[in-house]
Amino acid sequence: MRPWWSPVKIQGQNKEMLAAACQMFLGKTEAEIAHIALETLEGHQRAIMAHMTVEEIYKDRQKFSEQVFKVASSDLVNMGISVVSYTLKDIHDDQDYLHSLGKARTAQVQKDARIGEAEAKRDAGIREAKAKQEKVSAQYLSEIEMA
Repeated sequence: MRPWWSPVKIQGQNKEMLAAACQMFLGKTEAEIAHIALETLEGHQRAIMAHMTVEEIYKDRQKFSEQVFKVASSDLVNMGISVVSYTLKDIHDDQDYLHSLGKARTAQVQKDARIGEAEAKRDAGIREAKAKQEKVSAQYLSEIEMA
């Protein structure tokens, strides 16, 4: 997983954060600072991933993103950096497990749709048969009364 976020920002308004950023990043290029921020976010991602199942991460990306943002933001604030936003760019794996999860879910939805359609046809057939039965019964009663 690779995070994507708006550029990190050194907080110049907060003197404590500015001092922390100066101590941490003095002499470093913007690319080096961004790399440190990225490594920090990736480290927090891995820590949070250890406490969630693959299915939870895949199905609830928002929850995962919020947890990473919350934990990583406090760590980055201590470095004098604030993260404007954080979202997942992509979730993938080398064994195609996540793709298979999607296929399984798609197959389940299609199966449920076929079952629902079959049940609806069955129910309609039952209602139609009952209506015919009531019609025939009414005709027989009418003929019996005439006789």
